[in-house]
Amino acid sequence: MNPIETFLLYEKEVAEFKLQVISRLTRSSGLVEKRPRRSTSNLSIVENVLRAAGKPLHISEIITAAHRQLGVSLDRDSLTSALGKQVRKGRRFVHTGPNTFGLRQS
Repeated sequence: MNPIETFLLYEKEVAEFKLQVISRLTRSSGLVEKRPRRSTSNLSIVENVLRAAGKPLHISEIITAAHRQLGVSLDRDSLTSALGKQVRKGRRFVHTGPNTFGLRQS
């Protein structure tokens, strides 16, 4: 092994050791690394709203409930389109009336 390769290998091992020590000290001191929060999809939000309501809701009621319960604003047109696609595919939701959707029974 030439001197440059030896030096790079040494530096790599030192860096890995330092990261291990930092990680251990962070855990033991209670400083927990924040992981990025995973966002909830619009369809998951709708599913939660419908499950809480226990009955089919009009798209306007879904949007209002999502805003009231979770503080999120949903776009009516894109949400209606996404729900319609799910209904046509036979997934998660059913269409029970004009712009009214419910949960598919499993």
